[in-house]
This record gives sequence, structure tokens and C-alpha cells, in this order.
Amino acid sequence: MNRESIDIHGNQMLIGKCTRERLKEKPYGDWFNKNYADYKIDTVTAEKLKTYLSQKNFLIFMGTWCGDSKREVPRIFKILDYCGVKSGNIKLIMMDSRDSVYKQSPTHEERGLNIHRVPDLLIYSNNKEMGRIVESPVVTLEKDMLAITSGETYTSNYKIVPFLVTQFQQKNIRDIQNNLPDIANEVKPWMYHFAELNSYGHVLMAAGEMDKAAVSFRLNALLYPENAGVFASLGAYYLKTGNKLLAKENCEKALKIQPDNERAKKISDQLQNN
Repeated sequence: MNRESIDIHGNQMLIGKCTRERLKEKPYGDWFNKNYADYKIDTVTAEKLKTYLSQKNFLIFMGTWCGDSKREVPRIFKILDYCGVKSGNIKLIMMDSRDSVYKQSPTHEERGLNIHRVPDLLIYSNNKEMGRIVESPVVTLEKDMLAITSGETYTSNYKIVPFLVTQFQQKNIRDIQNNLPDIANEVKPWMYHFAELNSYGHVLMAAGEMDKAAVSFRLNALLYPENAGVFASLGAYYLKTGNKLLAKENCEKALKIQPDNERAKKISDQLQNN
């Protein structure tokens, strides 16, 4: 509980199971306490929420290194406090930021839950997930929670990830790989940034699900052929899987688009020195 490490920027971070009390203390309390105090609750919606949140359980994944987590998690706690949710019904898991364990907990509470962005608030009733708010609310935290717990139709941010999860569950990975151009045409209308699939690909790669990571990165390249970051990530994938030729090829594509791309330059240097 409340285990600490150093993030990719050299700052102190929490990893694994954590108590809210630790977040209220330095250095995390500098942002947690301020953002909690500053948030103005939508009391009209929160009053409706009170009934629906009774007997619900909440699982929060976050990173103390993540700006979105620093903003949203104190607000979530303030709403849950207002609604009278017991502290024992809230479980808080801190994710790592380092590449080899990207968005993982040391005790892997994230396994099987497709956690790809943080914060991620999962709401449970009778041990079954009702829905989740991914990274930030679609409307507001209060209204999103009300939609989920009252049984309204609710779709969280980043539709591409649940779409791919369903594909992985229902189809052979090789069939998916062979059908990527058609999939790209299908999902393109609801994609808004290359980081959606890029982040998911790195989560899959850190978890050792390399075939699924390849799908995510290759699909991203079809959707964003002019983005250097997409090809730098493909280069990182191929380097990790031992395909130096494709690693070099994708890094060259990235550097042609963006000559100062740091990830591509770093991988290219590694290839030259090996």
C-alpha cells in the first residue's frame, strides 16, 4: 500500500494500491487538496446521483504523473463524498509511467480491464461493471455518473479501444491483420487524434500482447500516414520484436516527416550501435 517509485521525469510517483489519505499529503497534496477544494459540484445532478450510487463500488486507476488524473480524481472524490459513498467502496490504483511497465500496477489489478488512458473510473454493481469514465467526462462527471448508474445509454471517450477489444474477442488475430484497411475506413469517422491508438498500442506492448499491439500500431499508420509519432511507435514495436529492418524503415519514415522526432532518433541510434 502507498508504494513509491520514480517516474520517467525523475519525479516521485505512487504505484499500486493507494489510500486517499496519502494523496492528501506532500508532494501529491499540493495538487490534490487544491483541486478538491476548487471544484464546484453540480448539486442538482448530484442530488439525483445519491440514490443511484448507493451500494455501488468504484475502481479508480490513475497516475500521479498524469495531468488529467491530477485534475479529475480530486473532483471524483468530492462528488463521491457529497453523495455519501463510503470509503470502503472506493479502490484506488496507481499506474506506472515507465515504458516497460506502462500503465501497469505492480500487482496488476489492470489485467483484463483494458486500461489504456488514465484516470479511468469504473463503476460496479454486484461485482459487474456498469460503465466507466475514461480520462475525462463526455459531459460532466456528475452527468456521466448519473447516465451510467441510471441505465441510460452511455459511451465513454475513445470508442476505438472497446471496438478493438470486441474484434480481438470475436475474430482471429490474423484475420484482423488482413482486414486492417477496411477496419480503418470503418473507424475513421470517430477518430480524432493519433494518440488514441498509439497509447493503446504501448499499453499492449508493455503487457506482452505483441500481436494486438501490432494491430493497434499498424491501424494507426493507416489512419494517420502523415504523423511521425505513428511510425516512431511502429519502429519501437519492431525493435522490441527483433525486426531491425522494419524498425529502421519505420524510423526513416518518421524522420522524413519530422526530422527532430526524438523517439525515432533514439531508435535509429540504437540500431546503428548494435
